[in-house]
Amino acid sequence: MPLIGIVLLAVSAVGYIAVAAGSRTRGGEVVVAARDLPAGTRLTTADLRLVRLTAGRPLLAQLVPASDETALVGQRLATPVLAGLPLGRESVAQPGGGPAAFTLTVAALHALGGNLAVGDRVSVLATFSSATGAATARVIARHLVVLAVGQPPAGIDQASATVPVTVALPDPGVAAELALANSVGKIDLLRDGGNAAAVIRSAATSGNGAAP
Repeated sequence: MPLIGIVLLAVSAVGYIAVAAGSRTRGGEVVVAARDLPAGTRLTTADLRLVRLTAGRPLLAQLVPASDETALVGQRLATPVLAGLPLGRESVAQPGGGPAAFTLTVAALHALGGNLAVGDRVSVLATFSSATGAATARVIARHLVVLAVGQPPAGIDQASATVPVTVALPDPGVAAELALANSVGKIDLLRDGGNAAAVIRSAATSGNGAAP
């Protein structure tokens, strides 16, 4: 009888542990990124997919459930999300929120000739000319995510058209330099490629247009 009592107690303990563990974890479908999504991305159905996840209740409460997938379309990300990772509720910008951003007015031919796309990462180069005819070119900001690209007005020659390009600003401190370059300089956009860490040197010319 004592042995039977011990066995019953052990079975009860195992059952209690299983029930307790089940009360702390649950499974459900959550929304994950279908590709790498930079901050500022305006979400589309192609950016999202659903996966079933088993995790603790506190963790699941922080993630976007499958039932909210449709509501995400059209919203912007406040933080980047890597492909395959769940979207947290705090990853989505609140209405009126989102990353700091700045809109540049760029000649269409200097914005990758019309090949610029939302999600591209670009460096902003500005060329300034002096009254003597000398010019200097330098980098204003690097690795900015493109949030929106406007289209040139219909009927305007591509060579003279300008387009608005909105970029996210991880460091709003560069906004004043961008504003100055936008006003008195000439803006060129460089798409950051695989060697994004490469140094971009400043350049200058003398008054006769030749490099000093």
